[in-house]
Amino acid sequence: MRPVISILLVSLAIASSANADPCQEPKLESVASDHPECRFYKGTRHFRETEYSAALQEWLAVVGTKDLPKELEYLRLSAQNNVGYLYYMGLGVQKNSELAIQQYWLPAEEAGHEEAAYHLCHAYADANPKLALGYCREALRRYRKLSEADENGGEVVAQLRRYISRLEAR
Repeated sequence: MRPVISILLVSLAIASSANADPCQEPKLESVASDHPECRFYKGTRHFRETEYSAALQEWLAVVGTKDLPKELEYLRLSAQNNVGYLYYMGLGVQKNSELAIQQYWLPAEEAGHEEAAYHLCHAYADANPKLALGYCREALRRYRKLSEADENGGEVVAQLRRYISRLEAR
């Protein structure tokens, strides 16, 4: 009986994804519009177009995706980081720094997301410079590693070094 149920569930999943609209984001036309990768990039487009509520909805869908393939886990962490930013800044939502930090940035940082460490570095700078310094150093370590593969990371590394110097001078 179990194999029959498994076959039915797989068939339903394939049928429902086959009926889904294709993603409208560039280079993602081969995936469905409700695919986590499509939703992440739709969220990014909405953010760039200052449609923050729409970005939030797309990114929350990615954060809440169950059984995300390992190769897409970084997108979940990035979406989690981005949702934290929206809450911290009050973009498209009521500003809630505590929610941004506790529910979004800390878990993303603990999972290894470099930008979440960067945001925590800045978020704690006034209230707890010593804690902020730890996150700044961790963000610097992670961005240094990234900048070896991506020249854009070098600018963030320089920013973090300046910020760490200011925190150490306090």
